[in-house]
Amino acid sequence: MSLVLCKKSSQNKMVTLETIFRDRLPSLGIREILTPQGLKKPLSRPYIKNCRRIVAAHRQEGAIIILSSGAQEKLMALTDPLRQKFLANLTFKTPLLIFAQCIAWRTPLKKLLKRHHLPAAISSLHENLLESRIKAIIQEKIKKCVTVHGVALEIQGRGILITGASGIGKTTAALQVMSEGYVWIADDRAVIKKNKSGQLIVSGHREIKNYVHTEQIGIVAVDRILNAAQIKAKMTLTAVIDVIRTEVDDVFSQFIEKDILETRLPCLQIGIPRTGYLDKNLLRQATQKLQEVG
Repeated sequence: MSLVLCKKSSQNKMVTLETIFRDRLPSLGIREILTPQGLKKPLSRPYIKNCRRIVAAHRQEGAIIILSSGAQEKLMALTDPLRQKFLANLTFKTPLLIFAQCIAWRTPLKKLLKRHHLPAAISSLHENLLESRIKAIIQEKIKKCVTVHGVALEIQGRGILITGASGIGKTTAALQVMSEGYVWIADDRAVIKKNKSGQLIVSGHREIKNYVHTEQIGIVAVDRILNAAQIKAKMTLTAVIDVIRTEVDDVFSQFIEKDILETRLPCLQIGIPRTGYLDKNLLRQATQKLQEVG
């Protein structure tokens, strides 16, 4: 399955894989890239192709190709002339070839890749995880957009993102304060985009933006439990509340900073006991502290 990303950006700006991956190689399980100078080639529409068959990779043009371990075995099983032909056909079409679940280069293959000047890398990650992470990086770097697991609210004109593990009480606490002047924006998957002015805009994911999910009520349309004045499609994101579980018995909070799309936001981190949950009182206190710091 392939995904074409950012048609709009391709019309306005060329990018390079060097720029996209510059600070992300460790998260992709990549330690070394052969022919790295090839990553400086300008691209208009980078996209991903996860290949489990040699034939699928052979037909792609302009794709970052990920070869599964099975596809790699099939490649190595080819005769040397066929293997050389395969790589030669990719040389001018493929900005990067990645060998998934691979921890060391096979010497014959490494020599061939260098001979054909084909940018290639090995990754320790499974092809599906690798594909997912590369798509997320391209979306962030090119489309200036990230999707975060969390709840987004507005309070006194400020957009606040609440993050934390599933089941820690984010949605329940948010619903409990809605009668106190808060405005609902998103549940579970918050989409954050950077606009032309450099502001971060938070909204709900298009697939679930009209729904809310808690253990108590299940999945329900948000307009069934909140009135229209309590719901907003999007808001400028100004701060983050990050809820974590700890081994200590008491609740604590501390101010840190959170980087989202190269923008630094104030973040109030709340530590709660291992068996504890975020509740409406903690949420009120957290939003008040964020209001005080401006």
